[in-house]
Amino acid sequence: MKRIFVALSLVLAILLAACGQSAHAIGSVATTTCAPYPNGSGPYVYVAIGASDAVGFGATCPERDGYVPLLGQRMPHGSDIVNLGIGGATVATALTDELPYALAAHPNIITVWLAANDFRKMQDGSLTLATYSSQLNQLLAALRTQTHADVYVANLPNLTELPIFQHGSVPLTTIAQQNAAWNAAIDADVAQNHMFLVDLSTNDIAAHPQDIFVDGFHPTSAGYKLLADTFWQVMQAHGDPHA
Repeated sequence: MKRIFVALSLVLAILLAACGQSAHAIGSVATTTCAPYPNGSGPYVYVAIGASDAVGFGATCPERDGYVPLLGQRMPHGSDIVNLGIGGATVATALTDELPYALAAHPNIITVWLAANDFRKMQDGSLTLATYSSQLNQLLAALRTQTHADVYVANLPNLTELPIFQHGSVPLTTIAQQNAAWNAAIDADVAQNHMFLVDLSTNDIAAHPQDIFVDGFHPTSAGYKLLADTFWQVMQAHGDPHA
């Protein structure tokens, strides 16, 4: 099985990012000509569960500039980096298409960032916060009971600072209220499963134009570096990664 998973094409990533649909994007076709970081064979294993952000959509060179490869380079020498990110993925997608691979990889450390696509499904009326929270809790519980990994889960940044919401039809006061409710639910699920919260609500990634891609939603290479730094600071505070 390939240990680095990438989106099938840039066009697919754009379509999925726009419509929030899920897809089986497990493959080995690179989205750019830039060379990825070399991947090790372990024994230390880092698994990333996520969506197009984990794929690195919006970065100049997703294979090198995304937050997953950036974190991977900080793991113990020779670590196996298993990026399970799928463009457009929701938590429901991750439960069926990412979780089995995560468990099979026998990871030492896991990152989970799955909220933005679900949030947008809530906005179009196809998902409720209660359903999202239940599904996230199911995902985290499986990782807690079926792995021995340290798990780091990110919540939502300040969505009112993102152009896609600033120029949307929903008032920013409503977005702010929904943002807070979603983060409260994520924080509670993380605490219930005794995992580590990566709090992006206090991160200023969305406040600087150079950190946000032209779609007004995804990070740029600079934004992904800030995101990786935020994950890393929390990991370091809890003594990870340790071989």
